[in-house]
Formats: sequence, structure tokens, C-alpha cells
Amino acid sequence: MPGLSKRRFVQIAGLSIANRILPGWLRAQEPAPGRSSNKVIIVTFGGGVRYSETFAPEGLRNIPRLVGLRPEGYFFKSCINSGVLSHFNSTASILTGNWQRVDDFGFEPPAGPTLFEFYRKQTGAGPLDAWAVATNKSFSSMGWSADQAFGRPYGANVVLPKQLLLEAVQEVVKKGANEGVANRENVLRHLEGILNEGYEGVGWTIFKAGRNLDRHVRETLVRGLVEYINGPEAPTSGDELTFFIAREVMREFAPRLILVNFWDMDVAHWGSYSLYLNAITRTDRLTGMLWDEVQTNPSYKDKTTMLVLPELGRDGDANTANGFLNHRSGDPSCRNMWLLAMGVPHGETDRPIHHIDVAATAAELLGIKTRGFAGTPMRELL
Repeated sequence: MPGLSKRRFVQIAGLSIANRILPGWLRAQEPAPGRSSNKVIIVTFGGGVRYSETFAPEGLRNIPRLVGLRPEGYFFKSCINSGVLSHFNSTASILTGNWQRVDDFGFEPPAGPTLFEFYRKQTGAGPLDAWAVATNKSFSSMGWSADQAFGRPYGANVVLPKQLLLEAVQEVVKKGANEGVANRENVLRHLEGILNEGYEGVGWTIFKAGRNLDRHVRETLVRGLVEYINGPEAPTSGDELTFFIAREVMREFAPRLILVNFWDMDVAHWGSYSLYLNAITRTDRLTGMLWDEVQTNPSYKDKTTMLVLPELGRDGDANTANGFLNHRSGDPSCRNMWLLAMGVPHGETDRPIHHIDVAATAAELLGIKTRGFAGTPMRELL
């Protein structure tokens, strides 16, 4: 699919803070003199993955791209999630530098300010310079916190690609066979496959990302998504769609701070080990492709740190059959993760770090000051 224009992308994405975007902000701001020019991309293996299916000897076959990238980056063998073992709280802890205990399904924003808010408030960066692209449909409030000194005015653009597809398929379905888009049945087949590949089903915790869109923008949304679905890069999963949107954001806006949440691995809740392994390998491939984009995109090459980590693990098999199904036991396979950093000096360490150290490290890389973070910067990356 041809690259989207900035204006068209803003329209079809239905951005959460689009009404705050001024014409002069259609390009990411350059850092002020004396400030860091580093860029940071945080990639989560969302949904949860165990060490045994990734960097343990028996799991290496599932992650060929990360295995190849490991010698080029810095590998932390122990990255510990000591917080609530839920998706929203785990990723919110990564972004706020503090263990979060809010609603598990994303009905509440993080309690403390996010890295996005600190970054934008201190630097004066516009809203197109901080983004969260999430396959997880409950992440609509991940871009800003409930802290009254920060909050939505300083938050990130949050794009939920699967929500956009849901709205598009609703538009296609309600039209008659002789109305609407061409190749209606073919489009529906593609859309339904992507929407249903996660265990939660189409109706689980849906947030209306586009509820404020006018008729023209909604029509543009449908046309753009249908065009993409029928194009040469047509996705087969939510994570492939998330990769496409993240790449478009990088190419069109070149923001300095991005969260990319992959989540296909949560299909493990369905109970199929093979689908879980396939999702791990897909996320591995897409993460590698994201780093390839960094290396070939002049706005990112040689100035970007990419931090890759699972948001949480999954239950072990020692005390339950098919432990991979869930992630609430609190055993080591749920809490003991890894982190791979790219764009930094090479190496690896046994020194334990924590998920809340990610925000503190990213803040140092971005050249901003924070207050109240429980996490500490990873000195090996600075």
C-alpha cells in the first residue's frame, strides 16, 4: 500500500487527542538546542511469554530474529515483573516507572504520570511526537495518567488498530450487497480473520477510538482500511496490522518516543500450544522488521534505542497441566523475564533489573528529568 499522507493518517487513525493537533504540529518537533536527539522505541511481547519458549535453550528455535540480534545489542538475562500480573497494569508499570494497581481491563488510566507526559511537558513536544500503537484493545487510556498535573494534554496518541478494523467491518456489514466497497465478501473474510484470532473475541472490552469522528472521516477510515486489507501487505493477524501502523507512524511523523504493543501471544488462553508458539515466532519476526525499519529510516538510524521485553510471563507447568494458558500464579515463569536493548553498546549481564527500570532508562536517553519513579536507569545502556 502506498505511504499514507500525514493528514490522511491523522483522519483514518481517529487519534485520541486529534482535536488538540494544530496545523503547525504536522511534523515532529526537533529537540531544542542542548537537548538529547535520541529516540526510544519500547516493544512489548504483550500477552505474556515464558523464558522456556524464548531464550531458554529449548525455546531459541521460536525466536530466530531475536537470537540473531542478541549479539548486536545488550541482553539482560533477568528482568523481573514484581507487580500485578495483568496486561494493563504490567505495561502501565513499564511506562510509569512504578508498579500500577488500577483496573485490569483499562477502564482507568495509570495512577502516576507516564513517560509520554514527562517527555512532552518538559520538552514542549507536540502530540505527534509520542505514540502508543497497541494490538491490545483495552489500551485506549495507556497514553496518559490520572495525575492532574499531567494527564491527557501531555499524553501520547493512542492507536488501536483492531478497533479501527472493527469499525470498518461494521460499516461493511451494514451495507447491502450492491452498496459500499468493492469485493465486499473478500474484505469481510480478511477482517474477520484478524479480529477473531485473539482469544477474547470481537466484543471484549471494546473502546470507541473513533466515536468523535465525523461522517467524512469515518468513510475515509473504511476506504483506507479496505485498501490496505486488499493490498500486497494484507495482514493475517492483529500484530501484523500493528506493525504496519507503527511503521507508518515512523515514516510519516518520525516521533522520538513510541510504544509498540504486540499481543497475538495471548491466544494461549485458547489452550492451543501450537497457536501460542506461532504467535511468538510472528512477534519475533515483526520485532526484527521494526529494527530493520530503524536501520533503513534516516530519521532513526544511529540515533535510536529499542527496548524489547515481555510485559509478563505465563504460568509454569510444575503444578498445573498446560501452564502456558494463564499468567496469574506469580511463580517464576510469570515474573522472571528478559530484556534486549538495541542501538546500545553490546554485552549481557546477569544483574537483575525490573520492568519499572524501563521508564527511568528511557527518560535518561531522552534527556528528561522525572520525579517519583521507583525504577532506576540501566547503567549499562547509558
